[in-house]
Amino acid sequence: MQTEKLVHRRFEYWASRQPNALAVIDGDTRLTYAQLDALAAALAARLIDDGVEVEDAVAVQMPRGYRVIVSFLAILKAGGCYVPVDPEYPLARQQFMKDDSGCIRTLTTEDVDAAAAAPGTAPERAVTGANLVYVVYTSGSTGQPKGVMVEHRNICAFMDEPRLGVAPGERVAQTVSIAFDVAAFEIWGALCHGGCLVIMSRGRSISELADEVRRVRPDWMFLTAGVFHLMVDHDPGALSAVGILQAGGDVLAPAQFCRAATEPRRHLYNAYGPSETTVYSALYRVTPGEKLATVPIGTPPLGEHLVIDDDQSDDGMGEILIGGTGVSRGYHRRPRLTAERFIPDPDATTPGGRRYRSGDLGSISPDGAYLVHGRIDRQVKVRGHRIELAEVESVLAGHPEVEQAAVKAFSVGTEKRLGAFVSRSKAAGASSAELLSWLRERLPAYMIPACLRVMDDIPLDPNGKVDRAALPAPWTRRADMSDLDGFLAPSTPLEKQLGTVWAETLEIDEVGVHDNYFLLGGDSLRSISLLATMAELGIEVTAEEFLGHQTIAELAELIRERDTDELRQPALP
Repeated sequence: MQTEKLVHRRFEYWASRQPNALAVIDGDTRLTYAQLDALAAALAARLIDDGVEVEDAVAVQMPRGYRVIVSFLAILKAGGCYVPVDPEYPLARQQFMKDDSGCIRTLTTEDVDAAAAAPGTAPERAVTGANLVYVVYTSGSTGQPKGVMVEHRNICAFMDEPRLGVAPGERVAQTVSIAFDVAAFEIWGALCHGGCLVIMSRGRSISELADEVRRVRPDWMFLTAGVFHLMVDHDPGALSAVGILQAGGDVLAPAQFCRAATEPRRHLYNAYGPSETTVYSALYRVTPGEKLATVPIGTPPLGEHLVIDDDQSDDGMGEILIGGTGVSRGYHRRPRLTAERFIPDPDATTPGGRRYRSGDLGSISPDGAYLVHGRIDRQVKVRGHRIELAEVESVLAGHPEVEQAAVKAFSVGTEKRLGAFVSRSKAAGASSAELLSWLRERLPAYMIPACLRVMDDIPLDPNGKVDRAALPAPWTRRADMSDLDGFLAPSTPLEKQLGTVWAETLEIDEVGVHDNYFLLGGDSLRSISLLATMAELGIEVTAEEFLGHQTIAELAELIRERDTDELRQPALP
């Protein structure tokens, strides 16, 4: 175990020890440790020349790829901390993250390419383990995201967990958005242990992801709960190409989790943890043949501890409090919220130690594993991302024609879906489609409700507050969706087959040939399931084709034209 408490120094240790070993694979681009170190040093020198000082925030605003890794390393070498900004987020949200973090510089792909053409060396900076590595933004209940500040000592302690011990040369798949905190494990788990980081392409279907997993054969890979469930349902054999598989970001279905236990070459873990306590705060390894009614979150990493605050409970359940080396500094520019969520830890082994109030309701099983039973507040997780429902409501309420807004999370099978409900002024004409467009301009895709329903009045309880229990599941009956055109039933055999698959996937009673998939409540995760089911029926459609043909009529016409073109092709001699 390394004793170094600086992330970039751990990388530099391996760069000096195995300079010719592969550090990053990104398509046709392959960087050794020496090459990555040199690129990062050149960019760090430019950052220092631009005035970056210790703990200055620098935004990284570029697609996933090797340039992101160069940028992260360069910022740390320059003494700064990085702020990952996903370029697929709405522009307003990207700008808010940069403004709120106070970043003094934004790195783009052009900056990395320019540094590569002009080698340089960065001087040593006076950085300690108490300085920041990154500020990552999560959903906030006030209507704006909040930045979580994670320090070098947090990441280095996290990397010392034996269950996360990547061996030199092992391949770690990089699959998640750079703005998702799990990226910290993928990137630094590989580069701080002498491993090789493999940037996985953004496959939009299960078959594409499965093909790449089989080709890459990663020793380590993380999948969000939703994608994990789909992989287990449609192509579990692909997981046998993975060494250690971590799944998490939301509650895992026991059936799929246990069924997949024998697939990875080594182990399958449920990975649990909020951003505030540095990626993972508990891990549970399933044993092949094990039967579970609920998937435990397991036990904490080395140096961390979990406590169930059950003083007011008779059933042993209470809020999960997380203490130890993973507890981050808190929220950037949110001292009041930091004081509320980060409280003194009486069990701390260092002065000033704190516990983080997770908001998760938990208990301890007889064998000592921790269990999660839900939330004590209105925060939910959708596709691995934390969402404060109040933030979505706040953005909706900001529309000039909306009088009141309510957002509720519904459990549908193994996933959660958001339903939004609004009442508007009587003279207003904003449709559900227009309101969803308003949201898409301001929120990331994972925060967009699967369906939005305009109501005359939102139900209230006797105290005048929104009666969320009275809000109906908004996507079970097509007739309840006000923004769809008149119903035209599928007529051809192909349209009928597509209509059946769409209705089953969307869990709706019927689908018309001109109904738009996304107005029916579809989202990217369900589109993955839809395409996989269609492929099993022999209807092959790529994700790009599907996004360009969002109704059954359009899709059926595409398939007919493609089949006709194939029949016209001359036979090979």
